[in-house]
Amino acid sequence: LSALSVLALSGFVAPAAFAESSIEQKTAVVSSTLNRSTSVQLTPNGLVSSAFRGSYINQGIPSSAQLHHAYATGRVTAEDLVRVAIAQGQLSPDTLSDSGFIRTVETKLSSLDD
Repeated sequence: LSALSVLALSGFVAPAAFAESSIEQKTAVVSSTLNRSTSVQLTPNGLVSSAFRGSYINQGIPSSAQLHHAYATGRVTAEDLVRVAIAQGQLSPDTLSDSGFIRTVETKLSSLDD
């Protein structure tokens, strides 16, 4: 009788353990996918705002009015800002080839003095 009880119980325990490990695996896959797709991605406005606030001073990007002056004189380009943000994991490396993103950053930089 005890052997039958053990067999009967193992029929319930094994599928439950399998289901639990399967759920854990699926959760890990979904979590990994979400983490990759939800990494920090700045907008052009967010990138320029971060630079303006001084977030990239340690990388040689000036803040405030000096940022506009550096852009106007060619010392800092939109691509420079994008490269710094890529290096800090705030933008995807693909952003550097996104001409629309770069143009919008240029527009935001040129309007800092307004």
